Formats: sequence, structure tokens, C-alpha cells
Amino acid sequence: MMTFTVLALTAFTTLEAAKKPVPKLAISGLAYAITVPDLCMYRYRTSTPSEECQKFCDQGFGYYYSYVWIEAVRNFETALQHDPQCAMAWLGLHKSLEKWGKTIAKPLPYFAALGTAIQPKLPDRIAKAPHDYALEMAKQLLPKASHREGFLITAKLQEKGMLPGVGPDERRKKAQQTLDELLALYEDDEEGWFARAQLGDGTHGAIPFYKALLRLNPYHPGANHELVHTYENVRRPALGWPYAEGYIRSSPGLPHAFHMQAHLGMRVGKWAKTTDYSWHAIELQREYHKQQNVKPNEDHQFSHHLEILTRSLIHDGRFREAKQIRTEADGHGYHFRQEWFRMATSLQEWADTDELVGKLRKGDKATAAYFAAILAIERGDLDRAKAEIDTMQHANQSKRGERQRELRLWEAQGRYACKIGNGEAGIKLLKRTIDKTKDDYAHHAWGGGAYFMESWGRGALDAGQLIEAREAYQEALAHDSGSVRGALGMWAVCTQSGEPEEAARYLKLAQRCWQRAESSDFERLKATFAGSAGASGVSARLMP
Repeated sequence: MMTFTVLALTAFTTLEAAKKPVPKLAISGLAYAITVPDLCMYRYRTSTPSEECQKFCDQGFGYYYSYVWIEAVRNFETALQHDPQCAMAWLGLHKSLEKWGKTIAKPLPYFAALGTAIQPKLPDRIAKAPHDYALEMAKQLLPKASHREGFLITAKLQEKGMLPGVGPDERRKKAQQTLDELLALYEDDEEGWFARAQLGDGTHGAIPFYKALLRLNPYHPGANHELVHTYENVRRPALGWPYAEGYIRSSPGLPHAFHMQAHLGMRVGKWAKTTDYSWHAIELQREYHKQQNVKPNEDHQFSHHLEILTRSLIHDGRFREAKQIRTEADGHGYHFRQEWFRMATSLQEWADTDELVGKLRKGDKATAAYFAAILAIERGDLDRAKAEIDTMQHANQSKRGERQRELRLWEAQGRYACKIGNGEAGIKLLKRTIDKTKDDYAHHAWGGGAYFMESWGRGALDAGQLIEAREAYQEALAHDSGSVRGALGMWAVCTQSGEPEEAARYLKLAQRCWQRAESSDFERLKATFAGSAGASGVSARLMP
């Protein structure tokens, strides 16, 4: 009886403890931050006597430089629980709240929660947005900030028009001057260099400041991260690769660091690294969701990271792993239908492709018709292909000038014409897609630069046009050195042309592109190319 009573009491106590609300931070409403070992190498000493405040500030900087705004907010506000008078924590909280989007003005009942000792000289209840309140607190605490911190806070106040005598047209210039003075006095101030880069003028204006910062600290997460974006945006992706690797070394516990290299790697053909790094980003993100009890839909980076990993896995023929991601994505309501369709078509899982098309018809009839047309061509159902192309034409007439619809229509029409024996017209249409996209930098993002060239090659093979097919597949490999379809297309062309040594070389390249794919999946794709070339009567040369 005694044992039963003790057990019952223990169970009741546990249940009551579970019912207690988790303590929340006053401004953001988030739960308190936790310590994450090996999150980020970056350290910036703030003027606080509290080591706990310093620790969460450092974590806040790490998250901020990886665009994980929710965690930057959580960490800077947690830092303030340990030292409410840390001006840099208030500045970090201001910047993080602004990026997170918490900018709606509302009455602030924060003062009681934070203690009367740090109340600014403001009415107890005033309508002020949280990020403005945080910057106002940093302003009030300027006397307690270090000399160099004072420059950083002042520059931000000038930029936001929160100091007297700074007109709207002078804000940026005044902030630049303040930061220049900071760097003239403290050339080793990493926050100063980063803040000055953010106020750089012109397309390339930030680059010298980021590079100067990296001379001080080669593993500054913010400088490396921003230079990846910068070189991506100025269309020099190869120049950004060292910074992608530097970003990873700087932030071994942050998922976004392992994702960011894909912005460049998928453009410059570094597929093996891209896929593995992107996979590690997802592993880190899953662990983060568990540690901090964050729902995937609260993590604004997660769906994008999943999508890019999916695209990379499918490009490399790693369909078994891609299916695992698909199950996870579907569970969160993320739908990467173009990727799922491409994978199902490669695997010839026709029931899956039909289901994807059926779901699309309910909301996007034009895309559904495009998928259905390509699917019908792959399966040899040319009557169905013609009907779907007619649907695409009707949709294109109603929305003339929509680039993606136009390109897809030309692709489907071209593939269809090549299939029915009108190769000249079909190839002309397929080459039109190339003319519109070959020099389009945005089209080549995320490894898509070879897609229409691969379609051009398939159409040429179907039509028995070997010269066109050779050019198409060589172009595909020039734009994506990891194009397995480009390599298999060249294998088919060289075999058909009686070039066995060249054919063997391209077959090895194709196997290398898909070295981590299931062998059955590779053989299936190989047979598809043999079938296309075999339509001209040489299939015996192509398959053993």
C-alpha cells in the first residue's frame, strides 16, 4: 500500500510538473536559449562581466550571421537575462528582431520583467515596435558601453534616424563616417568591419571590407557567408568557392553553412561535395529542431534546404535517399513536385507520375499538361502527348509572354515532332529553348543549365540526327560536367557512329556521375538512351 501511494504521488508530481508552462522570454515570447557546443567559432568580446551573457551573445552572433533570425533573437534576449545592461546584446537583439520581422508596434509591458534598474526614460506604456525598443535600450546604455561599442551603436542609431541632427538623406553617410572613425581607431574590430561592409556602396562596394575582415579572421562567418552570396550575385561563382569552404569551417554546428556551398557548387559542377554537404545540413537541422523544440515550419530555411538536397540527390541518381527526403517533406506539407516527377520518370514508376499529374491538375493545369506531355512522349503514347500539347498551347495563349510556359511548350512540341518523324522542325523548336536560356545566369542556378540541352539531345536521337545529338550532349556536359544524360547521350552517339573507344570513355564518365546510384537505376537509364538511338536501327550496337 505504501509503495502504491509513493508511486501514485510520484506520478502526480510528474504530471503536475509537465503542466507547468515553460518560461518564456518577455520580448520575443520564445523559450530560453540553450548552450550548443561547437556551434560557431566566432567570438566578439562585449563589455559584460557575465560569462553567461557573453556565451549567449557569441551564439547570437553565430546564428545572426547564418540568417537564423529566430535563434539570434532567442540568444541575445537570453544573454540579457544574465546582464540586462549589456548594450551590445541590445544592439544584437535589435538587428535580429528586425531581420526576424518582429516590427509591429504594440504596447510594451516589458519593463517589469526586465527590472526597474534599466528602464529608459520613457513612459511606462508606449506603443513601440520590439526592434525599436531594443535599439532605444542600446541608446540608453551608451554610457555603459565600451568606446568601440559606442561607435557601433551610434552608427546604427544614425542609420535608423534615431539621433538628432541627422536628416533622412544623411543617415547612411553619417553611419559610414562613424564606422570609418571606429576602424581608424580600432582596426581589429570585426563587428566594425562587418557593419561597414553592410553599408558599402555599389555592386562591389562591400567586397573590400569583407576581405579586410577575413585578413583579421579568415573564419569570420558573416564575411564568408556574404561573399558566397556576393560572388553568386555578380556571376563569378567559382571565385566564391573558397569562402563557401571558409564558412563551413567557421560554423561547424550551423546547417546553413553546409547548405550555402550549393549556391555555387551546383553552378560549377561540384556535385559530390554539394550533395554530401547538403545532406549534413539537414542532419544538423533535424537535431536543432529536437534540441530547441522548434517546429520545421518555424525554421524558414528548412524547406529550401530540403528542396536543394532533393535536387542534388536526384541529379546524382541517389533515388533511395531522395525518397526518404520525399517522405519527410510530404509530412511537413512541402511539395517539390518537379523533382518528384523527374525522379519517378527516371525510375519509370508510371503510377507515381500519373498521381503527381492528377494532383497538379486541380491547381495548375498548365504545369500538369506539361508533365503529362513529357510523360506521354517517354511512354510512346503520342496521341496523349498531342492532346496535352494542345492544352499547353491554349494556356500559353491566355498568358502570352510567360517565359517558363513558353519554354516548356517549345520543349514538348519539339520532342513530339522528333518522335513522329519531323526531326527538322522538332530540333528547331528545341534549339529555340537553348537560345533563350544558354546565356541566362539565373537559369543555370541549382544545376539546371543543361536541362534543355539534354532534351535537345534526346529529340535529336529520336530523329536519328547524330550531328545535332553530338552537339547537344557536348553542350550539356560543357554546362554541367556532372550530366549523366550528357555522358550517356555521347555514349549512344559514339557507339552509333562507330567510335568504340570514345563510347567507352563516355560510359565511364556516366558511371562516375552516378557512382552512388543503384546499379539497376543506372542500367535503366542506359537502356532508355539505347532505345532512343535504337529507333534508327542500331540498338544491337548499343546494348550487350
